[in-house]
Amino acid sequence: MLKKREYPILEFDTCKKSFTEPSELIKPIDIPECCVITFFREVVEKKNENGELKLIAELKSETLTIPVYETMYEGKRVALTLGFVGAAASAAVFEELIAFGAKKFIVCGGAGVLQKDIAVGNIVLPIAAIRDEGLSYHYLEPSREVEANKHAIQVIENEFINDGIKYIKAKTWTTDAIYRETRDKIALRVSEGCVTVEMEAAAFFAVAQFRKVILGQILYGGDDLSGEAWDLRNWNSRKDTRENLVDLSMKICLKL
Repeated sequence: MLKKREYPILEFDTCKKSFTEPSELIKPIDIPECCVITFFREVVEKKNENGELKLIAELKSETLTIPVYETMYEGKRVALTLGFVGAAASAAVFEELIAFGAKKFIVCGGAGVLQKDIAVGNIVLPIAAIRDEGLSYHYLEPSREVEANKHAIQVIENEFINDGIKYIKAKTWTTDAIYRETRDKIALRVSEGCVTVEMEAAAFFAVAQFRKVILGQILYGGDDLSGEAWDLRNWNSRKDTRENLVDLSMKICLKL
C-alpha cells in the first residue's frame, strides 16, 4: 500500500508496472537502436527538405504530431526526432521512442547560462541535473539531483577531446517554471554548481535510469540569466552551431 505523504510529489511508488505501459500500447517498429533527440526544429526541417530523412513513425498528441525519421550517418542508420519542450512532454516522447525499440540516445539542445563567461555556442556536458521539476519524482525516489549516465558522459568526452572541442562539464538546473526563475533561486543553483538552466535534463536522466537505456545530453549556451537583466543574445539564430551539434550528436550516438 502506497503511504500518503505530506506532499504528493514525495509519494514515490516502487511498483515498476504502470497502469498504462508504453510497451503494451505501442508496437515495436524497425527503428535504429541509436536515436538523436534534438530541439532544433529548423535543422530537422532542412535535412528533410534536402532529402536526407525517411519518415518511419509519428508521435501524436492532442496539439501536434512529432515525426520520427531515419537517416544515415557514415553509412549507419540513426533515428532523428524532435524533443517536446518541457520535462513531462519530453519524457512521454522518450518513453514512446523506447517502446518503438530505440536503445541509445543523445539529446542536444540549448540552455540558459548562469555564468557570464559562457558565450553563445559554448558546449556544456551536463553530468547531473537539479530536480526542480515534477516528472522525475515518478521514476526515481526523491533526491536533490539525478546523475547522467556515466558511460554516455565518457563517450561524449572522448569525442570532444578527439575532435578538439572545448566544453564545460558541470551540473544543470531543470525547472518547469520558466517565469519563476528568481534571482535568489538562480544564486542558489549557481552555489550548487549549476552552469545552465533548461526544462528537460532531469526527466531524461530519470526515465533513462528507470527504463535501463543509455542517454547522454549535450547543451549549448543560449540566453544569459547571470546578470541583472535577461539577455536573449540571439541564441536561437546560430544556425551553423545548431546544425553541427546535431551531426555531432549522431556521430556520438553511434559510439554509445
